[in-house]
Amino acid sequence: MWKKVIGWIAVAAAALLLAAGVRLCWVSIVEIPGDGGQPVFLPGDRVAVNKVAYGLRLWPVEWWGYVRLGARGVPLGEWMAFNDPSAPDSLLPDERPVFVGYCYAVPGDSLWVDRRGQVYRRRPADGRECRRVELPRKDAYVSVTPDNIHWYCRVINLHEGAHAEIIADSLCVEGHFVSSFRFTHDYYWVSAASPRGGADSRTFGFVPDTHVIGRLARVVYSWDAGAPWYARWRFRRTMMKVGREEP
Repeated sequence: MWKKVIGWIAVAAAALLLAAGVRLCWVSIVEIPGDGGQPVFLPGDRVAVNKVAYGLRLWPVEWWGYVRLGARGVPLGEWMAFNDPSAPDSLLPDERPVFVGYCYAVPGDSLWVDRRGQVYRRRPADGRECRRVELPRKDAYVSVTPDNIHWYCRVINLHEGAHAEIIADSLCVEGHFVSSFRFTHDYYWVSAASPRGGADSRTFGFVPDTHVIGRLARVVYSWDAGAPWYARWRFRRTMMKVGREEP
């Protein structure tokens, strides 16, 4: 009798450990908020995140620091889950809120930003005034220009572990004026909505590799909280594969 009870307890414990291991190391579920991802996603979508697609980020960061096993870059146009890059410095990456977006540009790409905040991967042909900003690559020097100085100053303060400020239109890092800066992370430009020629103001901007969680793989199920009770489950979206966008 007691052997059977102990056996069932062991099986249950093993199942719980396996489930916890899968959730921590392989897949997790995120819920699409009411204002995110349309028209690709709908409010109430529950989407599976493949946490090993870009390499497994060891959890918790507080124990290991930032360590990613089998690190791979995020391909252009893929939908990804990531931690809020604008949260307070006191929070470690995996302690921050989780957002979703698609990768509009990768490290080394140049972007063009017009006065309205519209972002383009190529300079608009109509001759409108734009600022050119290059996405930093890990261990590469990037020149500081009037177009990018404000972007880089903010990124350095948020993610590079250094204090930066703009003095007399020049960038000062840790008390030294610099004309270029060597970044220690790869940075992606992430947008919140499906592209229509360019990324609009619904962007998260620079997202460092430390904040990347994984690739959005499938809509596991979708629940429309605003519909009548008998019509809330969106059956057609169950296990729907998430495709890649074309920026």
